[in-house]
Amino acid sequence: MDRTGTFDGIVGNAGAIRLLENGLATGRVAHAYLFFGPAGVGKRTVARRFGAALVAGGDVAAEDRARRGLHPDLAEVRPEGAFTTIGQVREILRLASSRPFEGARRAFVLEADTLNVQAANALLKTLEEPEGDTVFILLAGSREGVLPTILSRAQAVRFNPVPTVEVEEFLRGRGAPEPALAAALGRGSVGLALRYAEDPELKELRGTVFGAGFSVAEDFEARHGAVEGIVGRAEALGAAREKEVLASVEEPDRRAKDGAKRAGRAARDAAVREAIDLLALTYRDAAAVAVGAEELVANVDRVEELRARVDEHPGADWAGAALALGEARAALAYNVSPEAILEVALSRIRRNILEPFPGSSTSASRAGA
Repeated sequence: MDRTGTFDGIVGNAGAIRLLENGLATGRVAHAYLFFGPAGVGKRTVARRFGAALVAGGDVAAEDRARRGLHPDLAEVRPEGAFTTIGQVREILRLASSRPFEGARRAFVLEADTLNVQAANALLKTLEEPEGDTVFILLAGSREGVLPTILSRAQAVRFNPVPTVEVEEFLRGRGAPEPALAAALGRGSVGLALRYAEDPELKELRGTVFGAGFSVAEDFEARHGAVEGIVGRAEALGAAREKEVLASVEEPDRRAKDGAKRAGRAARDAAVREAIDLLALTYRDAAAVAVGAEELVANVDRVEELRARVDEHPGADWAGAALALGEARAALAYNVSPEAILEVALSRIRRNILEPFPGSSTSASRAGA
């Protein structure tokens, strides 16, 4: 079977692509796959392409329709809120037990790490005793986020961050502005790098976060204002996403409006997570500048400002400040308000920056005062 073109344009993860291409070419396809790796490295795009090729069975026109979401035998299941529910899985299993509508197989793409316990157990029964030619393509951020029983019944395919040089080359080929900067900010994610190259809202979020990162030396009101700025940018990104989803529906009904609201909330929450990651990146950049490793800086357009900030706070624990953001990101999973998370994080980071290491030049000057 000629598979030329199925994965054209995919950047990075050549090993994973070769494995899938070999399966398509030889017909030796597993009944379940687990694509795991960090967000934005191409798992979902590859899953859609792979699923389209599976259901098309060599029919180029059918594969094209499947890629565009117009093939009845390829289904992508999105969580209802935070979880993929037992009701959604039951519908998948009902379809999986019947013959394909028109394709060579059925294929389902779903997020393994959003399955609640009941849904995972229901899916497990089918994975233990697969019927027909149905293929499940499961997505997850890591193997650890998937129930071991499901993990043991799926072929695991790792997706790694894409090297910055490959992302930059891809962006340059698209004519994207400032490809080196966008590639560095993408942190191994082609999708995120593209957004930094093209999305003005995300660029504004980055600018707000960068300023907030160094507001820790100011008074409480200034820090509070910095937090409000970040949350406001996140809200704007969420509102833009909700509007975009609504605009894609000719006559939105209540269900469509609810879906748009969920998409907006998801975009807002993703923006808050990105803001926290950007704060951590800012402090890692400061740590790199402090030790003379400016070639490692991701915010390549802000090196002069970073150098000035580092000079203002000799002995600051920039690496500790970056690590402190890990707890803040984890707190988002417990529905704590973003404002509270960010204010607590900045208060803790204030100590990392304003209370230098013992023996630093600032400590020494204070000791001699």
